[in-house]
Amino acid sequence: MKRLAAIAAFASALMIGSASAQYYDDEDVACEMYEHNSFGGRALPMRPDQAVSFRGGQFWNDRVSSARVARGCTLTVYEHTRMQGDAEEFSRNIRALGDWNDEISSAECYCDDE
Repeated sequence: MKRLAAIAAFASALMIGSASAQYYDDEDVACEMYEHNSFGGRALPMRPDQAVSFRGGQFWNDRVSSARVARGCTLTVYEHTRMQGDAEEFSRNIRALGDWNDEISSAECYCDDE
């Protein structure tokens, strides 16, 4: 039983940055990435000052196609995991990410202090 608990703890640690286990109230969401254009498909909500990094094989790796960004917030997306590679900042809703479509492997959401 202890071994099973250790495996479960390890597996949940690997899921950090994965959307499947994250649910927030609408007022806590500052940035949200979507699987399809025009905010369709699965959504990955992010709180202010949250970063996510997707490993190869995780659902969200190279699957983001659109994003919503709350007023006063910025979503920085990266080509590779751990905030590496080319980067782009978005400070408004983007219905289609263009060159960034299905290219995002990590992201950070931050907001201005008001």
